[in-house]
Amino acid sequence: MTLAAEKPATAPVKIAIREEFGWRRESHGPVTVWIKGHGKVASAAKAIAALPSLPSAGGIEALLGGLDGFFAIAATGPGWAFAAVDWVRSIPVAWADMPDGPVIDDQAARLADRLGLGPEDADPDAGLALGMAGYTVDVATLFPAVNQLGPGEFVLFTDGTSGARHRYYTYRPWRADKPAYDVARAEPQLAELTLAIIDDMMRGLDGRMLVVPLSAGRDSRLIVSAARHLGYDNVRTFAYGRPGNHEALTSKAIAARLGYDWRFVPVDPGFMRQHYASADWRAYNRFADSLQSVPFVQDLPQIQVLKADGYIPEDAVLCNGNSGDYISGLHIVPSMRTPPSGLDEQARLEMIVAAIYDKHFALWQALRSPEAKGSIAAQLTASLARAGAAPADPEDDYGLYEYAEFQDRQCKYVITGQRIYEYLGHDWRMPLWDKAYLDFFEAIPLAGKVGQKLYAGMLETADWGGVWQDVPVNAKTIRPAWIRPLRWAGKALHAPLGREAWHRNERRLFRYWMEGGSHSAIVPYRQVAADRRGARHGIAWQTEAYLATWGLDFGGRAIGNQRRSHAG
Repeated sequence: MTLAAEKPATAPVKIAIREEFGWRRESHGPVTVWIKGHGKVASAAKAIAALPSLPSAGGIEALLGGLDGFFAIAATGPGWAFAAVDWVRSIPVAWADMPDGPVIDDQAARLADRLGLGPEDADPDAGLALGMAGYTVDVATLFPAVNQLGPGEFVLFTDGTSGARHRYYTYRPWRADKPAYDVARAEPQLAELTLAIIDDMMRGLDGRMLVVPLSAGRDSRLIVSAARHLGYDNVRTFAYGRPGNHEALTSKAIAARLGYDWRFVPVDPGFMRQHYASADWRAYNRFADSLQSVPFVQDLPQIQVLKADGYIPEDAVLCNGNSGDYISGLHIVPSMRTPPSGLDEQARLEMIVAAIYDKHFALWQALRSPEAKGSIAAQLTASLARAGAAPADPEDDYGLYEYAEFQDRQCKYVITGQRIYEYLGHDWRMPLWDKAYLDFFEAIPLAGKVGQKLYAGMLETADWGGVWQDVPVNAKTIRPAWIRPLRWAGKALHAPLGREAWHRNERRLFRYWMEGGSHSAIVPYRQVAADRRGARHGIAWQTEAYLATWGLDFGGRAIGNQRRSHAG
Protein backbone atom coordinates (compact mmCIF):
# COMPACT_ATOMS: atom_id res chain seq x y z
CA MET A 1 0.00 0.00 0.00
CA THR A 2 1.03 3.62 -0.51
CA LEU A 3 3.15 5.33 2.11
CA ALA A 4 1.34 8.12 3.87
CA ALA A 5 2.13 11.43 2.25
CA GLU A 6 1.46 13.69 5.23
CA LYS A 7 4.00 16.51 4.98
CA PRO A 8 4.59 19.87 6.58
CA ALA A 9 2.85 22.75 4.80
CA THR A 10 6.21 24.23 3.81
CA ALA A 11 8.10 20.99 3.13
CA PRO A 12 10.96 21.68 0.71
CA VAL A 13 10.88 20.11 -2.73
CA LYS A 14 13.67 17.65 -3.38
CA ILE A 15 15.10 16.83 -6.80
CA ALA A 16 16.18 13.19 -7.02
CA ILE A 17 17.43 13.40 -10.62
CA ARG A 18 20.96 12.07 -11.05
CA GLU A 19 23.75 13.29 -13.30
CA GLU A 20 23.31 10.50 -15.83
CA PHE A 21 21.76 9.91 -19.24
CA GLY A 22 22.42 13.49 -20.27
CA TRP A 23 21.23 15.34 -17.15
CA ARG A 24 23.47 18.13 -15.87
CA ARG A 25 23.26 20.24 -12.74
CA GLU A 26 24.01 23.96 -12.50
CA SER A 27 24.03 26.25 -9.47
CA HIS A 28 23.42 29.98 -9.79
CA GLY A 29 23.45 31.52 -6.33
CA PRO A 30 20.47 30.16 -4.37
CA VAL A 31 18.98 28.58 -7.50
CA THR A 32 19.83 25.03 -8.60
CA VAL A 33 18.80 23.90 -12.07
CA TRP A 34 18.76 20.42 -13.57
CA ILE A 35 18.53 20.43 -17.34
CA LYS A 36 18.67 17.89 -20.13
CA GLY A 37 18.22 18.29 -23.85
CA HIS A 38 19.60 19.90 -26.96
CA GLY A 39 18.89 22.82 -29.24
CA LYS A 40 18.75 26.42 -28.12
CA VAL A 41 18.29 25.61 -24.43
CA ALA A 42 21.85 26.12 -23.18
CA SER A 43 21.04 29.48 -21.60
CA ALA A 44 17.89 28.27 -19.85
CA ALA A 45 19.60 27.78 -16.47
CA LYS A 46 20.75 31.41 -16.33
CA ALA A 47 17.31 32.61 -17.39
CA ILE A 48 15.72 30.55 -14.60
CA ALA A 49 18.15 31.99 -12.07
CA ALA A 50 17.11 35.46 -13.19
CA LEU A 51 13.44 34.82 -12.40
CA PRO A 52 11.90 36.90 -9.59
CA SER A 53 12.43 35.62 -6.06
CA LEU A 54 8.96 34.03 -6.16
CA PRO A 55 8.30 33.24 -9.83
CA SER A 56 4.74 33.22 -11.11
CA ALA A 57 3.20 30.63 -13.40
CA GLY A 58 2.96 33.34 -16.05
CA GLY A 59 6.66 34.12 -15.79
CA ILE A 60 7.62 30.46 -16.15
CA GLU A 61 5.22 30.05 -19.06
CA ALA A 62 6.85 33.00 -20.85
CA LEU A 63 10.32 31.58 -20.21
CA LEU A 64 9.42 28.13 -21.52
CA GLY A 65 7.64 29.55 -24.54
CA GLY A 66 10.85 31.28 -25.54
CA LEU A 67 12.93 28.09 -25.59
CA ASP A 68 13.65 26.19 -28.78
CA GLY A 69 14.75 22.57 -28.80
CA PHE A 70 13.98 19.41 -26.86
CA PHE A 71 14.37 19.64 -23.11
CA ALA A 72 13.36 18.81 -19.58
CA ILE A 73 14.04 21.07 -16.61
CA ALA A 74 13.80 20.89 -12.83
CA ALA A 75 14.75 23.84 -10.63
CA THR A 76 14.63 24.91 -7.00
CA GLY A 77 15.04 28.29 -5.37
CA PRO A 78 14.19 29.95 -2.05
CA GLY A 79 10.65 28.81 -1.31
CA TRP A 80 9.84 27.54 -4.81
CA ALA A 81 10.50 24.78 -7.31
CA PHE A 82 9.26 23.82 -10.72
CA ALA A 83 9.74 21.14 -13.38
CA ALA A 84 8.93 21.35 -17.08
CA VAL A 85 9.03 19.34 -20.28
CA ASP A 86 9.00 20.43 -23.91
CA TRP A 87 5.98 20.48 -26.25
CA VAL A 88 6.22 16.75 -27.03
CA ARG A 89 7.48 15.55 -23.65
CA SER A 90 10.55 14.07 -25.30
CA ILE A 91 12.15 13.66 -21.86
CA PRO A 92 9.71 12.61 -19.11
CA VAL A 93 9.67 14.22 -15.66
CA ALA A 94 7.60 12.92 -12.72
CA TRP A 95 6.88 13.98 -9.15
CA ALA A 96 5.27 12.52 -6.03
CA ASP A 97 4.39 13.65 -2.54
CA MET A 98 6.50 11.85 0.05
CA PRO A 99 6.11 11.95 3.84
CA ASP A 100 8.93 14.53 4.01
CA GLY A 101 7.81 16.60 1.04
CA PRO A 102 7.48 16.51 -2.75
CA VAL A 103 10.17 14.79 -4.82
CA ILE A 104 10.88 15.42 -8.53
CA ASP A 105 12.57 12.70 -10.56
CA ASP A 106 12.95 11.72 -14.20
CA GLN A 107 12.51 8.08 -13.18
CA ALA A 108 8.84 7.49 -12.38
CA ALA A 109 9.46 3.88 -11.38
CA ARG A 110 12.03 5.06 -8.85
CA LEU A 111 9.36 7.23 -7.21
CA ALA A 112 6.92 4.31 -7.15
CA ASP A 113 9.50 2.11 -5.46
CA ARG A 114 10.33 4.88 -3.00
CA LEU A 115 6.63 5.01 -2.07
CA GLY A 116 6.48 1.23 -1.81
CA LEU A 117 3.67 0.97 -4.35
CA GLY A 118 2.27 -2.42 -5.29
CA PRO A 119 -0.54 -3.82 -7.44
CA GLU A 120 -3.23 -2.82 -4.96
CA ASP A 121 -2.20 0.84 -5.46
CA ALA A 122 -2.73 0.76 -9.24
CA ASP A 123 -5.49 2.78 -10.91
CA PRO A 124 -7.75 0.16 -12.58
CA ASP A 125 -8.83 2.56 -15.35
CA ALA A 126 -5.22 3.51 -16.17
CA GLY A 127 -4.23 -0.16 -16.04
CA LEU A 128 -7.05 -1.08 -18.39
CA ALA A 129 -6.07 1.62 -20.87
CA LEU A 130 -2.46 0.51 -20.75
CA GLY A 131 -3.46 -3.11 -21.30
CA MET A 132 -5.71 -2.24 -24.23
CA ALA A 133 -3.50 0.33 -25.99
CA GLY A 134 -0.03 0.08 -24.47
CA TYR A 135 -0.38 3.50 -22.81
CA THR A 136 -2.62 5.46 -20.47
CA VAL A 137 -4.96 8.33 -21.34
CA ASP A 138 -3.88 11.96 -20.85
CA VAL A 139 -1.83 12.49 -17.66
CA ALA A 140 -2.97 9.32 -15.89
CA THR A 141 -0.25 7.02 -14.58
CA LEU A 142 -0.43 3.41 -13.49
CA PHE A 143 -0.20 4.66 -9.89
CA PRO A 144 -2.11 7.87 -9.03
CA ALA A 145 0.44 8.68 -6.30
CA VAL A 146 3.04 9.35 -9.02
CA ASN A 147 2.43 12.27 -11.38
CA GLN A 148 3.84 12.74 -14.88
CA LEU A 149 4.03 15.95 -16.84
CA GLY A 150 2.23 15.88 -20.17
CA PRO A 151 3.52 17.51 -23.35
CA GLY A 152 3.84 21.27 -22.99
CA GLU A 153 3.36 21.24 -19.21
CA PHE A 154 5.12 22.36 -16.04
CA VAL A 155 4.45 21.93 -12.34
CA LEU A 156 5.05 24.81 -9.91
CA PHE A 157 5.59 24.49 -6.16
CA THR A 158 5.61 27.46 -3.80
CA ASP A 159 5.74 27.61 0.00
CA GLY A 160 2.60 26.17 1.52
CA THR A 161 1.22 24.74 -1.73
CA SER A 162 1.14 21.39 -3.42
CA GLY A 163 2.40 21.20 -6.96
CA ALA A 164 0.10 22.96 -9.44
CA ARG A 165 0.06 21.63 -12.99
CA HIS A 166 0.10 24.20 -15.82
CA ARG A 167 -0.04 23.80 -19.60
CA TYR A 168 1.95 26.32 -21.65
CA TYR A 169 1.57 24.62 -25.04
CA THR A 170 -1.17 22.55 -26.67
CA TYR A 171 -1.00 21.01 -30.13
CA ARG A 172 -4.35 22.03 -31.66
CA PRO A 173 -4.96 20.46 -35.08
CA TRP A 174 -8.69 21.05 -34.50
CA ARG A 175 -8.20 24.84 -34.54
CA ALA A 176 -10.78 26.57 -36.71
CA ASP A 177 -8.67 29.62 -37.62
CA LYS A 178 -6.47 27.84 -40.16
CA PRO A 179 -5.22 30.14 -42.93
CA ALA A 180 -6.46 29.62 -46.48
CA TYR A 181 -4.85 26.52 -47.95
CA ASP A 182 -3.21 26.55 -51.36
CA VAL A 183 -1.13 23.48 -52.17
CA ALA A 184 0.86 25.43 -54.78
CA ARG A 185 2.14 27.69 -51.99
CA ALA A 186 2.19 25.14 -49.20
CA GLU A 187 4.46 22.61 -50.97
CA PRO A 188 7.44 24.96 -51.44
CA GLN A 189 6.90 26.37 -47.95
CA LEU A 190 7.05 22.87 -46.47
CA ALA A 191 10.13 21.99 -48.54
CA GLU A 192 11.93 25.13 -47.39
CA LEU A 193 11.01 24.54 -43.75
CA THR A 194 12.06 20.88 -43.89
CA LEU A 195 15.48 21.71 -45.34
CA ALA A 196 15.99 24.45 -42.77
CA ILE A 197 15.23 22.05 -39.90
CA ILE A 198 17.53 19.31 -41.27
CA ASP A 199 20.29 21.84 -41.95
CA ASP A 200 20.02 23.22 -38.42
CA MET A 201 20.16 19.68 -37.02
CA MET A 202 23.25 18.73 -39.04
CA ARG A 203 25.10 21.92 -38.13
CA GLY A 204 24.34 21.31 -34.46
CA LEU A 205 26.09 17.94 -34.46
CA ASP A 206 29.52 19.59 -34.24
CA GLY A 207 31.01 17.10 -36.68
CA ARG A 208 29.66 13.98 -35.01
CA MET A 209 28.25 11.20 -37.16
CA LEU A 210 24.50 10.96 -37.68
CA VAL A 211 23.22 7.37 -37.68
CA VAL A 212 19.77 6.71 -39.15
CA PRO A 213 17.72 3.49 -38.96
CA LEU A 214 16.55 3.59 -42.58
CA SER A 215 13.29 1.97 -43.67
CA ALA A 216 11.31 1.86 -46.91
CA GLY A 217 8.94 4.57 -45.68
CA ARG A 218 9.01 8.31 -46.14
CA ASP A 219 10.27 9.67 -42.84
CA SER A 220 13.76 8.24 -42.39
CA ARG A 221 14.23 8.59 -46.17
CA LEU A 222 13.41 12.29 -45.79
CA ILE A 223 16.16 12.72 -43.21
CA VAL A 224 18.94 11.07 -45.24
CA SER A 225 17.88 12.48 -48.61
CA ALA A 226 17.63 16.03 -47.25
CA ALA A 227 21.04 15.62 -45.60
CA ARG A 228 22.51 14.49 -48.93
CA HIS A 229 20.83 17.37 -50.77
CA LEU A 230 22.41 19.77 -48.28
CA GLY A 231 25.85 18.20 -48.80
CA TYR A 232 26.39 16.36 -45.50
CA ASP A 233 28.62 13.30 -45.76
CA ASN A 234 29.00 12.11 -42.16
CA VAL A 235 25.90 9.91 -42.18
CA ARG A 236 25.52 6.15 -41.76
CA THR A 237 22.41 4.03 -42.08
CA PHE A 238 21.25 0.59 -41.07
CA ALA A 239 18.28 -1.75 -41.42
CA TYR A 240 17.23 -4.99 -39.78
CA GLY A 241 14.72 -7.80 -39.91
CA ARG A 242 14.41 -11.00 -41.88
CA PRO A 243 17.08 -11.35 -44.61
CA GLY A 244 15.60 -10.38 -47.95
CA ASN A 245 12.73 -8.35 -46.53
CA HIS A 246 11.58 -5.49 -48.73
CA GLU A 247 12.17 -2.83 -46.07
CA ALA A 248 15.85 -3.77 -45.94
CA LEU A 249 16.30 -4.11 -49.71
CA THR A 250 14.70 -0.72 -50.32
CA SER A 251 16.75 0.82 -47.50
CA LYS A 252 19.95 -0.55 -49.07
CA ALA A 253 19.02 0.87 -52.48
CA ILE A 254 18.28 4.31 -50.98
CA ALA A 255 21.59 4.41 -49.09
CA ALA A 256 23.54 3.29 -52.17
CA ARG A 257 22.01 6.01 -54.34
CA LEU A 258 22.76 8.64 -51.70
CA GLY A 259 26.30 7.38 -51.20
CA TYR A 260 25.87 6.58 -47.51
CA ASP A 261 27.19 3.50 -45.71
CA TRP A 262 24.55 0.88 -44.96
CA ARG A 263 24.58 -2.13 -42.68
CA PHE A 264 22.04 -4.91 -42.10
CA VAL A 265 21.35 -6.70 -38.81
CA PRO A 266 19.47 -10.02 -39.21
CA VAL A 267 16.64 -10.35 -36.70
CA ASP A 268 14.50 -13.42 -36.04
CA PRO A 269 12.66 -14.81 -33.00
CA GLY A 270 15.79 -16.59 -31.76
CA PHE A 271 17.80 -13.35 -31.81
CA MET A 272 15.07 -11.50 -29.92
CA ARG A 273 14.44 -14.33 -27.42
CA GLN A 274 18.08 -14.06 -26.40
CA HIS A 275 17.72 -10.30 -26.03
CA TYR A 276 14.56 -10.54 -23.94
CA ALA A 277 16.32 -12.94 -21.57
CA SER A 278 19.23 -10.54 -21.03
CA ALA A 279 20.06 -8.26 -18.11
CA ASP A 280 20.27 -5.39 -20.63
CA TRP A 281 16.61 -5.80 -21.52
CA ARG A 282 15.57 -5.75 -17.86
CA ALA A 283 17.76 -2.72 -17.12
CA TYR A 284 16.43 -0.81 -20.13
CA ASN A 285 12.83 -1.53 -19.12
CA ARG A 286 13.55 -0.23 -15.67
CA PHE A 287 15.13 2.95 -17.05
CA ALA A 288 12.40 3.57 -19.62
CA ASP A 289 9.42 2.91 -17.33
CA SER A 290 7.30 6.05 -17.24
CA LEU A 291 4.29 4.34 -15.58
CA GLN A 292 2.34 5.58 -18.60
CA SER A 293 3.42 3.29 -21.42
CA VAL A 294 5.01 -0.01 -22.25
CA PRO A 295 8.67 0.84 -23.02
CA PHE A 296 9.39 1.31 -26.73
CA VAL A 297 11.08 -1.79 -28.13
CA GLN A 298 12.28 -0.88 -31.60
CA ASP A 299 16.04 -1.26 -32.18
CA LEU A 300 18.01 -1.65 -28.94
CA PRO A 301 19.74 -5.02 -29.65
CA GLN A 302 20.39 -4.06 -33.27
CA ILE A 303 22.28 -0.94 -32.23
CA GLN A 304 24.21 -2.97 -29.67
CA VAL A 305 25.40 -5.26 -32.49
CA LEU A 306 26.46 -2.30 -34.61
CA LYS A 307 28.25 -0.64 -31.69
CA ALA A 308 30.12 -3.86 -30.90
CA ASP A 309 31.59 -4.09 -34.39
CA GLY A 310 32.48 -0.38 -34.51
CA TYR A 311 29.95 0.65 -37.15
CA ILE A 312 28.33 3.12 -34.73
CA PRO A 313 30.97 5.30 -33.00
CA GLU A 314 30.59 6.13 -29.32
CA ASP A 315 29.91 9.81 -30.06
CA ALA A 316 27.40 9.16 -32.86
CA VAL A 317 23.98 10.83 -32.74
CA LEU A 318 20.92 8.67 -33.52
CA CYS A 319 18.00 9.98 -35.52
CA ASN A 320 14.96 7.95 -36.52
CA GLY A 321 12.09 9.17 -38.68
CA ASN A 322 9.40 9.53 -36.08
CA SER A 323 6.95 10.76 -36.72
CA GLY A 324 6.40 12.35 -40.07
CA ASP A 325 3.70 9.84 -40.93
CA TYR A 326 1.59 10.92 -37.96
CA ILE A 327 2.04 14.66 -38.23
CA SER A 328 1.43 14.71 -41.99
CA GLY A 329 -1.94 12.95 -41.69
CA LEU A 330 -1.32 9.29 -42.47
CA HIS A 331 -2.93 8.14 -39.21
CA ILE A 332 -6.32 9.77 -39.82
CA VAL A 333 -8.72 6.82 -40.00
CA PRO A 334 -11.33 6.55 -42.79
CA SER A 335 -14.22 7.55 -40.51
CA MET A 336 -12.47 10.88 -39.83
CA ARG A 337 -11.57 11.69 -43.44
CA THR A 338 -15.00 13.04 -44.37
CA PRO A 339 -16.62 15.78 -42.27
CA PRO A 340 -19.86 14.46 -40.74
CA SER A 341 -23.21 15.98 -41.62
CA GLY A 342 -26.52 15.98 -39.81
CA LEU A 343 -25.03 15.25 -36.36
CA ASP A 344 -25.12 17.46 -33.28
CA GLU A 345 -21.96 18.18 -31.30
CA GLN A 346 -22.53 15.37 -28.79
CA ALA A 347 -23.01 12.80 -31.53
CA ARG A 348 -19.89 14.01 -33.30
CA LEU A 349 -17.87 13.84 -30.09
CA GLU A 350 -19.06 10.28 -29.52
CA MET A 351 -18.08 9.40 -33.10
CA ILE A 352 -14.58 10.84 -32.58
CA VAL A 353 -14.11 8.96 -29.30
CA ALA A 354 -15.35 5.73 -30.91
CA ALA A 355 -12.84 6.16 -33.75
CA ILE A 356 -9.99 6.57 -31.25
CA TYR A 357 -11.14 3.55 -29.28
CA ASP A 358 -11.53 1.31 -32.33
CA LYS A 359 -8.12 2.20 -33.75
CA HIS A 360 -5.91 2.31 -30.68
CA PHE A 361 -7.52 0.25 -27.88
CA ALA A 362 -7.39 -3.19 -29.46
CA LEU A 363 -4.22 -4.92 -28.29
CA TRP A 364 -6.35 -7.72 -26.82
CA GLN A 365 -9.78 -8.57 -28.21
CA ALA A 366 -10.65 -10.26 -24.89
CA LEU A 367 -10.52 -6.87 -23.15
CA ARG A 368 -12.95 -5.11 -25.51
CA SER A 369 -16.10 -5.42 -23.41
CA PRO A 370 -18.91 -2.81 -23.22
CA GLU A 371 -17.70 -1.90 -19.72
CA ALA A 372 -14.14 -1.39 -20.96
CA LYS A 373 -15.36 0.75 -23.84
CA GLY A 374 -17.32 2.89 -21.40
CA SER A 375 -14.26 3.40 -19.19
CA ILE A 376 -11.99 4.33 -22.10
CA ALA A 377 -14.62 6.61 -23.64
CA ALA A 378 -15.00 8.50 -20.37
CA GLN A 379 -11.22 8.91 -20.07
CA LEU A 380 -10.87 10.12 -23.66
CA THR A 381 -13.77 12.55 -23.32
CA ALA A 382 -12.22 14.06 -20.18
CA SER A 383 -8.83 14.35 -21.90
CA LEU A 384 -10.32 16.24 -24.84
CA ALA A 385 -12.24 18.52 -22.48
CA ARG A 386 -9.10 19.32 -20.48
CA ALA A 387 -7.42 20.49 -23.70
CA GLY A 388 -10.45 22.55 -24.72
CA ALA A 389 -10.87 20.30 -27.75
CA ALA A 390 -14.59 20.33 -28.44
CA PRO A 391 -16.42 19.91 -31.77
CA ALA A 392 -17.04 23.23 -33.47
CA ASP A 393 -16.74 23.10 -37.26
CA PRO A 394 -17.25 19.53 -38.59
CA GLU A 395 -14.36 20.20 -40.98
CA ASP A 396 -12.03 20.13 -37.97
CA ASP A 397 -13.32 17.02 -36.19
CA TYR A 398 -10.33 15.04 -37.48
CA GLY A 399 -8.13 17.35 -35.41
CA LEU A 400 -9.62 16.08 -32.16
CA TYR A 401 -8.80 12.55 -33.26
CA GLU A 402 -5.24 13.64 -34.10
CA TYR A 403 -4.86 15.43 -30.77
CA ALA A 404 -5.77 12.30 -28.80
CA GLU A 405 -3.12 10.28 -30.62
CA PHE A 406 -0.57 13.07 -30.14
CA GLN A 407 -1.17 13.35 -26.41
CA ASP A 408 -1.11 9.63 -25.76
CA ARG A 409 0.35 7.22 -28.33
CA GLN A 410 2.89 9.58 -29.87
CA CYS A 411 4.16 11.44 -26.80
CA LYS A 412 4.01 8.50 -24.37
CA TYR A 413 5.06 5.56 -26.54
CA VAL A 414 6.57 6.49 -29.91
CA ILE A 415 8.63 9.53 -28.96
CA THR A 416 10.01 7.94 -25.81
CA GLY A 417 11.84 5.47 -28.01
CA GLN A 418 14.62 8.00 -27.56
CA ARG A 419 15.25 6.31 -24.19
CA ILE A 420 16.89 3.48 -26.18
CA TYR A 421 19.57 5.81 -27.48
CA GLU A 422 20.13 7.39 -24.08
CA TYR A 423 20.40 4.00 -22.44
CA LEU A 424 23.12 3.09 -24.97
CA GLY A 425 24.99 6.34 -24.29
CA HIS A 426 24.03 8.34 -27.37
CA ASP A 427 22.49 11.71 -28.09
CA TRP A 428 19.47 11.78 -30.39
CA ARG A 429 17.62 14.15 -32.70
CA MET A 430 13.96 14.33 -33.77
CA PRO A 431 13.74 16.88 -36.60
CA LEU A 432 10.21 15.89 -37.59
CA TRP A 433 9.00 16.87 -34.12
CA ASP A 434 10.59 20.32 -34.31
CA LYS A 435 8.17 22.91 -32.96
CA ALA A 436 8.21 24.70 -36.31
CA TYR A 437 6.94 21.47 -37.90
CA LEU A 438 4.20 21.19 -35.28
CA ASP A 439 3.18 24.79 -35.94
CA PHE A 440 3.14 24.22 -39.71
CA PHE A 441 1.04 21.05 -39.68
CA GLU A 442 -1.29 22.33 -36.97
CA ALA A 443 -2.52 24.82 -39.57
CA ILE A 444 -2.93 22.34 -42.45
CA PRO A 445 -6.59 21.41 -43.07
CA LEU A 446 -7.99 17.98 -43.75
CA ALA A 447 -7.58 18.38 -47.53
CA GLY A 448 -3.81 18.59 -47.16
CA LYS A 449 -3.52 15.71 -44.70
CA VAL A 450 -5.67 12.87 -46.01
CA GLY A 451 -3.36 10.43 -47.74
CA GLN A 452 -0.42 12.65 -46.71
CA LYS A 453 -1.31 14.68 -49.78
CA LEU A 454 0.86 17.70 -48.98
CA TYR A 455 3.77 15.83 -47.38
CA ALA A 456 4.03 13.07 -50.00
CA GLY A 457 3.55 15.54 -52.84
CA MET A 458 6.30 17.79 -51.51
CA LEU A 459 8.75 14.92 -51.23
CA GLU A 460 8.05 13.60 -54.71
CA THR A 461 8.31 17.08 -56.23
CA ALA A 462 11.55 17.93 -54.39
CA ASP A 463 13.05 14.47 -55.09
CA TRP A 464 16.05 15.16 -52.86
CA GLY A 465 18.85 12.77 -53.64
CA GLY A 466 16.84 11.25 -56.49
CA VAL A 467 15.22 8.63 -54.24
CA TRP A 468 11.57 9.64 -54.36
CA GLN A 469 10.19 9.05 -57.83
CA ASP A 470 11.35 5.54 -58.68
CA VAL A 471 12.03 3.88 -55.30
CA PRO A 472 8.79 2.40 -53.88
CA VAL A 473 7.39 3.45 -50.51
CA ASN A 474 6.44 0.72 -48.07
CA ALA A 475 5.94 -2.14 -50.54
CA LYS A 476 5.52 -5.44 -48.69
CA THR A 477 6.89 -8.94 -49.08
CA ILE A 478 6.21 -11.92 -46.84
CA ARG A 479 9.28 -13.24 -45.03
CA PRO A 480 10.59 -15.78 -44.21
CA ALA A 481 10.05 -17.47 -47.57
CA TRP A 482 9.33 -20.86 -45.97
CA ILE A 483 6.15 -19.55 -44.39
CA ARG A 484 4.49 -18.55 -47.68
CA PRO A 485 3.15 -22.00 -48.70
CA LEU A 486 1.96 -22.66 -45.14
CA ARG A 487 0.19 -19.30 -45.07
CA TRP A 488 -1.43 -19.89 -48.48
CA ALA A 489 -2.64 -23.31 -47.34
CA GLY A 490 -4.01 -21.82 -44.13
CA LYS A 491 -5.81 -19.09 -46.04
CA ALA A 492 -7.42 -21.66 -48.33
CA LEU A 493 -8.56 -23.77 -45.40
CA HIS A 494 -10.11 -20.73 -43.73
CA ALA A 495 -11.96 -19.57 -46.87
CA PRO A 496 -15.30 -21.13 -45.79
CA LEU A 497 -15.02 -19.48 -42.37
CA GLY A 498 -14.71 -15.92 -43.67
CA ARG A 499 -12.12 -13.15 -43.75
CA GLU A 500 -12.21 -12.30 -40.05
CA ALA A 501 -11.63 -15.90 -38.98
CA TRP A 502 -8.63 -16.09 -41.30
CA HIS A 503 -7.06 -12.88 -39.98
CA ARG A 504 -7.65 -13.96 -36.38
CA ASN A 505 -5.85 -17.24 -36.93
CA GLU A 506 -3.17 -15.67 -39.13
CA ARG A 507 -2.24 -13.40 -36.21
CA ARG A 508 -2.18 -16.37 -33.85
CA LEU A 509 -0.33 -18.90 -36.00
CA PHE A 510 1.84 -16.98 -38.47
CA ARG A 511 2.55 -13.41 -37.31
CA TYR A 512 5.12 -14.62 -34.76
CA TRP A 513 7.44 -15.64 -37.62
CA MET A 514 6.60 -12.73 -39.95
CA GLU A 515 7.08 -9.72 -37.65
CA GLY A 516 9.96 -7.54 -38.81
CA GLY A 517 11.08 -6.85 -35.25
CA SER A 518 10.06 -10.24 -33.81
CA HIS A 519 8.42 -8.47 -30.85
CA SER A 520 6.22 -11.47 -30.02
CA ALA A 521 9.35 -13.48 -29.24
CA ILE A 522 9.18 -12.14 -25.69
CA VAL A 523 7.05 -15.28 -25.15
CA PRO A 524 7.42 -18.77 -26.69
CA TYR A 525 5.62 -19.51 -29.95
CA ARG A 526 3.58 -22.27 -28.33
CA GLN A 527 2.11 -19.68 -25.96
CA VAL A 528 1.09 -17.40 -28.82
CA ALA A 529 -0.34 -20.27 -30.89
CA ALA A 530 -2.38 -21.61 -27.99
CA ASP A 531 -3.71 -18.27 -26.79
CA ARG A 532 -7.34 -17.36 -27.51
CA ARG A 533 -7.46 -13.82 -26.13
CA GLY A 534 -6.90 -12.22 -29.53
CA ALA A 535 -3.47 -10.55 -29.37
CA ARG A 536 -3.22 -7.89 -32.08
CA HIS A 537 0.56 -8.17 -32.54
CA GLY A 538 3.80 -8.36 -30.57
CA ILE A 539 3.15 -5.19 -28.59
CA ALA A 540 0.24 -6.97 -26.89
CA TRP A 541 2.66 -9.51 -25.47
CA GLN A 542 5.15 -6.77 -24.60
CA THR A 543 2.42 -4.94 -22.70
CA GLU A 544 1.35 -8.03 -20.78
CA ALA A 545 4.99 -8.64 -19.78
CA TYR A 546 5.37 -5.01 -18.67
CA LEU A 547 2.22 -5.03 -16.52
CA ALA A 548 3.36 -8.29 -14.92
CA THR A 549 6.47 -6.51 -13.58
CA TRP A 550 4.07 -4.50 -11.43
CA GLY A 551 2.02 -7.55 -10.37
CA LEU A 552 -0.81 -6.82 -12.81
CA ASP A 553 -2.47 -9.01 -15.42
CA PHE A 554 -2.92 -8.13 -19.10
CA GLY A 555 -5.93 -5.93 -18.26
CA GLY A 556 -4.22 -4.02 -15.47
CA ARG A 557 -5.77 -5.96 -12.58
CA ALA A 558 -3.82 -7.23 -9.58
CA ILE A 559 -2.56 -10.79 -9.87
CA GLY A 560 -3.65 -12.57 -6.69
CA ASN A 561 -2.95 -10.98 -3.32
CA GLN A 562 0.84 -11.02 -3.40
CA ARG A 563 2.86 -7.83 -3.45
CA ARG A 564 5.38 -7.85 -6.22
CA SER A 565 8.74 -6.06 -6.30
CA HIS A 566 9.26 -4.09 -9.51
CA ALA A 567 13.00 -4.06 -8.92
CA GLY A 568 12.93 -7.85 -8.97
